[in-house]
Amino acid sequence: MPQAPAPKDIYKTAEVCKAADVAPYVLKYWLTEFSCLSVDKDKSPNRTFSAKEVAIIARIRQLLYDEGFTIAGAKKKIDAEIAAGAFESGGAKPKKAASAPAPASVPAAAAPVLPLTPAPTPPKPPAPSVDPKKIARELRDILKLIR
Repeated sequence: MPQAPAPKDIYKTAEVCKAADVAPYVLKYWLTEFSCLSVDKDKSPNRTFSAKEVAIIARIRQLLYDEGFTIAGAKKKIDAEIAAGAFESGGAKPKKAASAPAPASVPAAAAPVLPLTPAPTPPKPPAPSVDPKKIARELRDILKLIR
């Protein structure tokens, strides 16, 4: 189940994978498929993600895993949502600072909001009303026809 990462400006791959509940290789594949995800690398060279990109990744996961979209369908949907400005609240990707801690005045609203509730389970189909005696009778009739 996806978990919301701690609010900050830059997220590492492991944090994003944990937040979106996907494996690192899946995230790396999404980076090749979705042109809207352009990540930077730090000195290490580890991939770093902005809050906006984390929100986009969470939406990609929702479209693919929860809503059943294909990669192509999710690309179209994400591009349309980006054009509509759905991810603008995440802010632009920050430039890397010289390992200075984030100021305490960073608003928590800049952090991406990930879906934390599980998808609703579909209702169970009603049990068919079957009469075992009727089925036994029909099977005996079939055996008589075969013999």
